[in-house]
Amino acid sequence: MIALKTWRELRSMGIAYILILEALLIPAVVLWPDLRGGFDEITSLVDSPLISRIVDSIVEMVPAEFMQRIVRMILDNDEETSYRAYLAVQMFFKGVNIVGIAAAILLGTGMVSRERENQTLEFLLSRPASRSAILWNKYWVTAVIVVVPIFLTSWSARPMSALDPVNLDVPLDVLMICSFHNAAFVLVVLSLTTIFSVLAKSQVQTAFWIGGVVILQVALYFVQTIRRFSAFKLSDFDVYQPVMIGNQGFWELFTEQTVWLLLAAVVLYGIADRLFARTQP
Repeated sequence: MIALKTWRELRSMGIAYILILEALLIPAVVLWPDLRGGFDEITSLVDSPLISRIVDSIVEMVPAEFMQRIVRMILDNDEETSYRAYLAVQMFFKGVNIVGIAAAILLGTGMVSRERENQTLEFLLSRPASRSAILWNKYWVTAVIVVVPIFLTSWSARPMSALDPVNLDVPLDVLMICSFHNAAFVLVVLSLTTIFSVLAKSQVQTAFWIGGVVILQVALYFVQTIRRFSAFKLSDFDVYQPVMIGNQGFWELFTEQTVWLLLAAVVLYGIADRLFARTQP
């Protein structure tokens, strides 16, 4: 009953979430041939030492070191490798890391704090179900709505890439590996949001605290010397690019990083569950 009610409340936002992800992906795929044509014109000039130095100077003007590496990765490889690296940026590093996290925060803020704000929490707790069951039924439905669009969007990238004018193959397995890891990262954000939602008196307070955490992590990521302290290091171009171009498989990424994200999501949810067990309406 609680799960069904949660689904009814969130399903329209879940549909909007899918449409936003697709709206970001479609123009990125469609524009690729024009971008690649520009890259080819640049690389055809790099044989000249002077032009090579000019290109290097232009790349060095890119504001962040990791962005310079992204540009060089796309410039210095064959079309298929460049396209896969480009998709790693567009779909996972940019798309889900922005829209997916925003969805996790938007949908997660109201998990408990909306009930408290609307003065319906006491009624919810009076139901013949344990507090753990109440929170879990809200959480898993929200998690499904947040995670499934990541896979749907990545699936759609394959047939879109095979059509004119792109005409490039992107293996389904690399898309699924990246989607699984990206989904684990978003679940960490959702679990942390759930903790704040349990503690906060309103959705605004929940959004303030989780938003503050995300902004701090983004700020850390853009400073080269302290980037290693940012959680976004676990979901950046350097994570997805080796998988997308075929240099890293599922098991290696899973044992090195994904499993720890899943464990973090479980631990954070467990904390939220314990806090909810002691919460007051």
